[in-house]
Amino acid sequence: QGARVGKLVLTMVLEEFEKVKDVWSFSESERLQWATSSKETGTALFKAGRLAMALERYKKALNVFEYLDDIKSEEGKKSAAALKRACELNKAAVYLKLRNFAAAKKACEVVLEDEKQNVKALYRRAQAEMELKNYFECIRDCRRVCEVDVQNKEARALLRAAQAAQKSDDDHRAKGLFAGMCKALGRPSKRTRLDGA
Repeated sequence: QGARVGKLVLTMVLEEFEKVKDVWSFSESERLQWATSSKETGTALFKAGRLAMALERYKKALNVFEYLDDIKSEEGKKSAAALKRACELNKAAVYLKLRNFAAAKKACEVVLEDEKQNVKALYRRAQAEMELKNYFECIRDCRRVCEVDVQNKEARALLRAAQAAQKSDDDHRAKGLFAGMCKALGRPSKRTRLDGA
C-alpha cells in the first residue's frame, strides 16, 4: 500500500551479431537435415501438448520443400517426399486435437493425392469426416483402411460408430419426413375447401 511505481528504463547494447545462413541458401542435404530437425522438434512439442507450436514447426519443415523440383538427387527427392508426407500427417493429428476438422481433412488429402492407400491419412481423414458429420465419407475411408490393414481395430470401431450415426441420422430424417406427410394428410387441401363451399 502506498508504494509508488515509477518508470523503469532498461538499455541493452548489442555487442555482437552473427547472421545465420538463410534456409533457402542451404544445400540439399542441409535442407533435409534442417527440415528433419524441425519435424522432430514438432513431434516433441506435440507430445508435450504444445499443439500450436508443434503445428508451426511442421509448417516450417514443409515450407522448405515447397517445390521438390530443385532437389536433384533421387535419394533426396525420396527423403523429401517422405518427410513432407510425415509432416502433413502430423499436421492432421494436430488439427484433430485442435478440433479443426476441415484443416485435418485437407492435410490428409495432400498425402492421399500421392499415396492413395496411406492408412494413417485415410484413418485421420475418416476421424475428421466423422466429426464433420460426413458419415458416408467416414464409412468409405474406414472400409478402405480395413481393406489395406485387416487388423486395424481403431478403424473397425470408427466404422461401427459411423454406421450407427448414419443410421440414427437416417432414422431422424425419415421420422421428420413421415411426420410432415402425416400432417399434410390430416388437413383438407385448399381445392377441397373451395369445392365444398
